[in-house]
Amino acid sequence: MSKTLIVYSHPHKKGHNGLILKCVEEELKKRGEKYEEIDLYHCSFDPRMKPSEHFLAKNFKMGEDALALQKKVAESEHMIFIYPIWWNSAPAMMKGFFDRVFSAKFAFKYVKVIGSLGRPIGLLKGKKAAVFITTGSPKILHWLIEGNRSKKVVSWDTLNFCGVKNKVFHYGFANELGERAKKKIPRMVKRGLNWLYR
Repeated sequence: MSKTLIVYSHPHKKGHNGLILKCVEEELKKRGEKYEEIDLYHCSFDPRMKPSEHFLAKNFKMGEDALALQKKVAESEHMIFIYPIWWNSAPAMMKGFFDRVFSAKFAFKYVKVIGSLGRPIGLLKGKKAAVFITTGSPKILHWLIEGNRSKKVVSWDTLNFCGVKNKVFHYGFANELGERAKKKIPRMVKRGLNWLYR
């Protein structure tokens, strides 16, 4: 049985993101999937990259906490990311997770082509990720005004860059958790997990 890693990034588990997490857990249990959850706000994760962790550092060395998370990523075939969009981007905790855990030499590397020019190679090929995001604005407005930049950054510039096949599932107008959300979010989660495990 494959292992699934859930990465949750929100200060609390109330509201829309908490409901998504709850629905994901319930659906995974129904499917008999083995999973592990990382709550970035409650596991003492430090999102700040240390000078030694930068891939150009002379004495390159990963922190023990980042190495432990890399091990969890390496052992997982499927990943699920849950977070809100703030200022058209992921929360700092999620961004820090990608900065520190999806690091050079683990998630990607550069292969020299000509001189100093390098071609990036994703090192996490074979993995698959479902990304669940929420926005305060409606989906259509987010698309018209922002051009889905927040989706592209995580989907194309991060996960795809590292070789992870992925798809983003977006719930908009996530301001007050009401009956509409309580009906639509479970359906969105089921749709996302159907895609993830097919």
